[in-house]
Formats: sequence, C-alpha cells, structure tokens
Amino acid sequence: MKNYQEFTAEDFIRDESFRDWVQGRSLEETFWPAFLQNNPGKKAAMHQAELVIRASRPIDETLTGKEIRQEVQQFLRAAEAETVREFQETTPPTEHKRWAGRWSWTRFAAAALVLIVAGLAWYILTDRRAEKELAAIANTFSPTLVETNNPTAEPLHIRLADDSEVVLSPNSRLSYPASFADSARIVYLTGEASFSVQRQDRPFLVVTGEMITKVLGTQFVVRAFDADHKFSVQVISGKVSVSRSEPDRVAGSREVNGLILTANQAAIFEKDLHQLTKTLVANPIPLKRKDHLFESEIRFDETPLPNILKGLEEQYGVPIQFDESAIQNCRITATLSNETLYEKLDLLCKTVSASYEIVDGQIVLSGRGCK
Repeated sequence: MKNYQEFTAEDFIRDESFRDWVQGRSLEETFWPAFLQNNPGKKAAMHQAELVIRASRPIDETLTGKEIRQEVQQFLRAAEAETVREFQETTPPTEHKRWAGRWSWTRFAAAALVLIVAGLAWYILTDRRAEKELAAIANTFSPTLVETNNPTAEPLHIRLADDSEVVLSPNSRLSYPASFADSARIVYLTGEASFSVQRQDRPFLVVTGEMITKVLGTQFVVRAFDADHKFSVQVISGKVSVSRSEPDRVAGSREVNGLILTANQAAIFEKDLHQLTKTLVANPIPLKRKDHLFESEIRFDETPLPNILKGLEEQYGVPIQFDESAIQNCRITATLSNETLYEKLDLLCKTVSASYEIVDGQIVLSGRGCK
C-alpha cells in the first residue's frame, strides 16, 4: 500500500493513479478529492504535480513513459544545481555549513516546476501543432472553486453549472467549480444543504469530511456541521450511495465501505466511531404517485393486515418486513388519512398486539398473530 501522505510533487507525477485522475481517465473519482480534503498539507505538492502532468499531456504520443521520467529527473537535477549555485553566490561562506541542512524544499520544488514546464513548453513550441496544443493546455488547468457562505438566517438558493439546485442552510458553506469536469461533478459542503441534482451520465458527489454522497440525479439533504458528532444524508427521492472517504485504500480497488439509500431512508455517519449506519428519515413522506393506496381518507373494513402493510410499503417506498402467514388472519377495521407513517403503524400494531422496529433502513413488524 502506497503511503501517499509522504509523497512529494515528484512522487505524485510518477504515480499512475494520480496521473489518470488528473487526466480524467480514472474510475476512482472520489479517492483523490477525499485524500486532499483529509490531507490539506499536500495541496501544494499535488497542485505542482498536476500542472506538470497537464502540461505534458500533448507530448504523450511522442515520448515514452521512460523518456518522460528521464526528462523530469534531468530538470530536477538542473534545478537543484541552479539552486545550490544561487545559494553559494548570495550567502557568505561562513553561513554555508549552518544552513546546509535547512534548505527549503518549497523553493527547490518551485524552481524545478518552472524548469519542467519551461522545458515542456519549449518542446511543444517546436512542434507544428504548437498553437493548438498550448490552447489545449490552457483549457485543462483546474478550475478555481467558487465558495458560497450563508451567514444569514434564511436558506440561500444556488444554481450550479449543470443546472442542479442547492438550498444552502444558514451558517453553511458550499465550494464548487464554476464548470464541472468531464468525469464527475464534485462539490464540498460544510453545514447543511438540500440538493436537487440534474440527471447526467457523470456522477454528482458531495464531499463532507469523511463522508461522500454520490448520485446521478435525485433529491436529498446532507447535514454535516463541524460541531456535530454525526453527519446525515436523507433521501427524498431516487437512489443515493453514501460511503466513507478512505485515504489509506489502495488506489484502483473497487471495494467501497458504503450504503445504498432509497426514498425515505437515511444514513448516519458517527465521526468518533468512523461508522456508517442506515435508518429511516424522522418523518417519511408519501411518494409522488397518483395510484397509491392512501391519496385521501380511506376506511378499512375487516381488511387483512398484510394488504394494508403492502399498501403502506408502496406508498412510502419503505420496505416493511413481516411474517405474512402469522398475521394473515388479522383483520383491520379502521380509518387512515393524514397520520404520519409511524402513527399509522402504531395504530395498526395496537389493534393486533404487535410491535415494530427500524432495522437497516427497513421496518420490521412482529407479533403473535391472530387466530
């Protein structure tokens, strides 16, 4: 397993997984954004490496991987020699020994970066496609993130570049690019926001500390204030994938520690335990359907309980588990209308001396049945 926390700019340049991500060829679109958010000290090194990788893209067809590595090493050696020469010329001899072990890698890296990009630019300028390739390089630099804060007491509406809509809650912050990359749409949230995501082939990701929410297009709410001990995702419609960011996970691994949520389900991430659990939202709402069972007040007259439970399951999109054979003979006479899902379940269970609990985002009903 690679120790990315110890990587330098040169290490990131040589890493195949990092290069693929920068160039939009990677399937691991969540790994590197999560790594950066959990390791902010690596931002400068990753940015330097990204500039070099992007600048080198136009010559990938004419230089082999070995030749590119040789060019990088040559420029790094030249930068080191130039930096040492400058230090010796500008520093009194008596100071050489005292400062020999304190040389700044940041200064060295900056000089190396200038030489690398300059060398690559010179190579490109000698090519017939110079004008087109330089324009392509300019267009592939990472976009600057736009940061929107909401210090007011009212929700703030934001429309993103893909026409997705975000309602940012008070005391919350959202960071997002002015235009999204081809591989994924990634935003960063601190606080709470409701998302209505436009469906596209590229996934939409909300990064909140150690929790990553991934969708293609749906409605959901994310709550992730720094002061909270728990983060949460509540799904209004559609399907959502929620997972932990795992900086130590081997790049390229497809195994992710996560959950799949559907309408009226929720994920809770406990920060202290680094643990994700699935449950139901506090107040499940009926799905927007014209043919569901309880559009208006309805009276049941000696109706089998399994029929009513299946109707509730369809209306709210929440799985309800029960032993059908045990409660088949339970007949219900009641009127249900504007009660919440839990109030309806309480009434039904009280009628037949049963009980229910929420397990893994489902309702599990149990009881001795009816004779």
